[in-house]
Amino acid sequence: MKFKAIIFDMDGVLIDSEPLHKEVEQQILCKLGVKLPHEEHIKFAGVGKEMWSIIKKQYGYNKDISENEIHATKRQLYLERLTSTPIRPIDGVRDIIHFAENRNLKIAIASSSSRDNIEIVARAIEISDKVEIIVSGDEVPKTKPSPDIFLETSRLLNLAPEQCIVIEDSANGVKAAKDAGMFCIGFANPNSGDQDLSLADEIVYKLTDCIKSIENKDLV
Repeated sequence: MKFKAIIFDMDGVLIDSEPLHKEVEQQILCKLGVKLPHEEHIKFAGVGKEMWSIIKKQYGYNKDISENEIHATKRQLYLERLTSTPIRPIDGVRDIIHFAENRNLKIAIASSSSRDNIEIVARAIEISDKVEIIVSGDEVPKTKPSPDIFLETSRLLNLAPEQCIVIEDSANGVKAAKDAGMFCIGFANPNSGDQDLSLADEIVYKLTDCIKSIENKDLV
């Protein structure tokens, strides 16, 4: 089957923001009195708001603070930190966008981040006019590793899941893409932690290698 769209994750694929997420989350966890080891923390890459419910069940914290309050605080702190310095794309992002345009592939972003954050990033790295569909974690019943966000993206693109290529950097994102029935390229970003990308159809170590992978397999 020939593919008709490329769906990008944002954090760790479009921008190198996973370390910033972890810094802000550790700041909040410290205030909650939760000690979350690094090897456990990286397992939450790509999860989004459901992270706090899981941590509450596993580690416990102040029962008077709701998961929604914590998530809102995290988003605000993250946004303040994100916008305090220039936002730059990961090397290779614009090459893939250019490749997709030349092959008439639709471009979408499916991220557990908020729509506001996604739109800020897309504008900052100058791809807003290239992106046809954005789906945030707030717009689906369950975030990654559930496939909801990718299934909603393919629905809005008016494409079958099998017609979409996903680029992901986290184990949770790869699982979500594969459970959605999509071809998934795992980007082994060292700044995203030691992610298990073994479920991906291909694993690349540079984003530009996504283009080679797609061309070599004659996917479009």
